[in-house]
Parts: sequence; C-alpha cells; structure tokens
Amino acid sequence: MTNGFCWYELRTSRPDEARRFYSTVLGTPFVGDVSLLPEAAVARGAPSHWLGHLHAPDLESSVQRFLAKGAERLGPPRRSAEGVPSTVLRDPSGAVVALTSRTGHPTHAELAWHELHTADHGRALAHYIDLFGWRPTEALQLSSEVGTYQQFTWREDGRGVGAACSTARLPHIHPHWLFYFAVDDLDRALAAVVEGGGRVAGGPHVMPDGTRVAPCEDLHRAAFGLRQAL
Repeated sequence: MTNGFCWYELRTSRPDEARRFYSTVLGTPFVGDVSLLPEAAVARGAPSHWLGHLHAPDLESSVQRFLAKGAERLGPPRRSAEGVPSTVLRDPSGAVVALTSRTGHPTHAELAWHELHTADHGRALAHYIDLFGWRPTEALQLSSEVGTYQQFTWREDGRGVGAACSTARLPHIHPHWLFYFAVDDLDRALAAVVEGGGRVAGGPHVMPDGTRVAPCEDLHRAAFGLRQAL
C-alpha cells in the first residue's frame, strides 16, 4: 500500500485574509484548511506556511521509523477538529511535514504537484520511498541550478504526482515541500497574486512537457506554486 499526501493545511497569521487571497488567485471560493500559526512556531521564527500531511495508517509506528532515519519531532501530537491525530516532523533532509492517520480530505482537489526542495534529492527521496512506498518515475535534467528533477508517484496508475530536486544547496533556498495548485489561466492567477499583495518568486517556467509553472508567495509570505497544464 502506498501513502501520499492526503491533507494540506495553511498555517498563517491572518486566516481570513489568506482565504480571500486564495479565492481570488484560484478563481473559486477557497474551502481549504486554514489555521492560525501556532505560538510555538511563531516563537521559533517560523513564517506562515503550507503544511502537507502524509497518510500513515499506523501513525506512531511510522513516526518512530521516521525518527530512526534522522527526523525530528516538532511538538506533541495534535488532533484535528474531527479528532484525527497527527504529528509534525522535520524530515531527515530538513523539510517540515506532518503524518496523520486520516484517510483523505475532500478539499484541495485542485492541488496538482508536490515538489521537495532538498540538498540531496536522491537521499531525501529514498526516505519517502522506503517509508511510504513511493516509486521514482522519470528523471529530467533542467537548468544548471536545478539539475536533476526526479519525479515520483504514489498512485496505483503510476501518474506522476511530484518531484525532488537538490536546490536547497543554493543560498536562497531552504529545505521544504512546495505545493502547486492547478489553474486554467496562469497569467491571470499571477496577476491576482501581485494585486493581492503576494509575490511571484520566479518564472513562469515552461517544463519539458509544456506545463507552465511559477513559484509564489502569498500576502503573508507562505510559499506555494501555480501550475497550468497543456
């Protein structure tokens, strides 16, 4: 059984403002999970951010296996409003991720791509392959800065769901998961990002398959991406 991201949570300083921002950018009322940035995270200097939750049926066993590989537990276990437990970790490569026993979530159907930025993509991805049954797919050679862009899947049909790259060795990038939302009109969405007080952090870039992508920051500087397929 493979286990992928099943729930995405925006942890931010001003939830209502964030909901309005994403509704405008995505062109549809935003119904995703938005929560107030925890005080402990603020004390550590953490900015507003998206947190992806990985499905782990045996939560504590998966947490312990992750810890044994060098992950770090960030705070005590939490429970959602529905009572579902989750644990936030810094993975062995430094990217923050959560594990949860929930089986899925109906929101964020428009979330299109999962990008792991790390110093050593091969080593970092190997942890997820071993723990969660992911499978590597096509490896692309992008720019000299990005290098190898190793795609992966957790889907039974083998369709790609994300990629890992060794970009965190660059001075302006830290280890993190970047989540991309699908949009029909990338140019319109990027204009809405800027008009809403956010920032287009790069691009748009054209991928080898013709997909156009752009990393962004919202009005509270939480990183996310936009992706327009052919």
